[in-house]
This record gives sequence, C-alpha cells and structure tokens, in this order.
Amino acid sequence: MALIQVGSLGEFSVVPLETAMKKLPAAQRIDTFSVLSQVTSQLPPLAFDFAVSRNERGLTLKSLQLKKEFGNFISRLFNATSKIYFLAWAWDISGLSFYPGPAAAPSSCLIPLKGGEIREFIGSGALLFPPRKITAGLALRMQIWASRGKQRKFGKVMEEVASTIQGSELNTVLLGMAGGAGVATGGVAGALALVEPAALELAKLIGQILAKAEDEFVDYFEGYFPAKEPWTKGAARYSGKGSTLVLNRLT
Repeated sequence: MALIQVGSLGEFSVVPLETAMKKLPAAQRIDTFSVLSQVTSQLPPLAFDFAVSRNERGLTLKSLQLKKEFGNFISRLFNATSKIYFLAWAWDISGLSFYPGPAAAPSSCLIPLKGGEIREFIGSGALLFPPRKITAGLALRMQIWASRGKQRKFGKVMEEVASTIQGSELNTVLLGMAGGAGVATGGVAGALALVEPAALELAKLIGQILAKAEDEFVDYFEGYFPAKEPWTKGAARYSGKGSTLVLNRLT
C-alpha cells in the first residue's frame, strides 16, 4: 500500500453504448468500473466502452520534498553518502510509460540533500506521462529508494525495472485492450478484475527488484485520475508524513 493514495482504479470512467441504453434505462448512471462490475450480469458484453477524455492530459513532476519525518521510512535519508532516487510508472488503458527509463542518468531522478536536513527534487523536464487523450483514466505509481551503489548499479536497476514493466501482465493487458481485444471479449465490463491485480503485481515486482539490490525503498504514491473528472492545468500538491509531492498537470 502506498504512503499517499489518491482515488482508486474503480473510479475509472466508462460510457454506455446503444445496446446498454436499450437494455437498461438507467445506463447513463453507470459511469465507473466499480458500478459497471455490479450490473454486468444484466447486460450484453458490448454494452459499454472506456470513456476518453475530451482533451489531452499529461503529468510532470514539479517537486518532491522529503523532511526528517520521512526518516521513519528510509533510515539513511540524511546520510551524505546515500543516494535517494525515485522512479515512476504511469498508464491509461491505451498504454504505459516509465520514468526515468532504462538508459537514464542518475541525476534525472536523484533527490539531492540540501543543508543536511531536507532532500528536494526540482523537476525540470521530469515528464512522467506525455500528454495525450486519456482512456478510462490516468494512473500513477511512484517509489522512492536509497542506494549506496554507484552509477553502474543504478543503471542495472533501471534496466531491470524497465524490462519488468515491458514484460509485465499489466503491459500485456493494456496492449490487448488498446488493440480492441478488451472490447471484443467484453473486457470493458471485466477490466477492473483484469487490471487491478496486474497493477498490484507490477508494484510488488518492482519492490522486489529494489529489495534484491539491498536498497531501502518506499511505495510512495498511488494516484488514479478518471477520464471524466475535470482536469485543471497547473500544480497539484499531495502531502504525506514528512513529504510533499507537487505534480504539474499538462493539457
């Protein structure tokens, strides 16, 4: 479970198709994964589709600040020899993105120590999710990890994380749904049952990679932003124990 949680996958957006409107008078009220999962026995498989946002949506990391209270999660937080990094993956039903990427420089996700009492990343160019129209909703997961390793070790970890994401069940499910397989097999109604365990499994696998590298890590942020909800351009702030995350919403 992430330290900071915003929304849930069940809130991702769906829209009724003509077959749903004919079968169920209240079909317009069925607008999320969670509600749809409660009524699937009453509907044909091609009754709903994933909602798509009217405008493009994207995310960058504006800042990530860690204070002394965060030392409860990472004991080496203010050790000058420790390197504290973050990584993130974001997705909608049409695909998945990973930051910083397999060939990234450590500086692209390093959270520097400032004055010995705070660590802060200022995200100039930290693009977590490139702007595009969002299918069903936008999900973001972030983990923070501490390492004593040098650049070579960092590179190996990033390569393994990228490979794990590429080969994950979540990526396979999303590729299938983006290609129309989900709709063709009635997967819109069952999307929650498919995607939720796959997303949880990916978070677990990445945590295992970081643990295997003998690093401390924190499952930090898990956020879900439905396609039908308003999306205001600009900064959005989220706080947890000893930390503040500021995301910049792009349109």
